[in-house]
Amino acid sequence: MTLTQKRWAILLFIALVGFILGRLAIRGLMNFLIGGTLFGGNLL
Repeated sequence: MTLTQKRWAILLFIALVGFILGRLAIRGLMNFLIGGTLFGGNLL
């Protein structure tokens, strides 16, 4: 694996993790504003 391929793989991994964490953060914020549980289900 060349250095350029490693850079692209790392960049892709960071972008994927950022996308997932960003979606989770937005979902948590909206859940806090609207109310309810973050991952579904009933707490009571």
